Amino acid sequence: MEKECFEDEEVAKLMNQAFISIKVDREERPDLDAAYMAVCQEMGRSCGWPLNIMMTPRMNTFSQLAIFQRTATTD
Repeated sequence: MEKECFEDEEVAKLMNQAFISIKVDREERPDLDAAYMAVCQEMGRSCGWPLNIMMTPRMNTFSQLAIFQRTATTD
């Protein structure tokens, strides 16, 4: 995920325009990892890592995905 998203300038620009991205190390914060995995499971989704949770400013979850991939396009 780091290479696909955080190091890609175009994806980083989009993420910075649309979101406040917070990277949580699941080994350093197992409490947050457990909380976000529970949200994912409650949504009835397939959960894994890296896990991306989309939330409103009031911390209501509205979407989640395990892997955020850039879609290839042809010109």
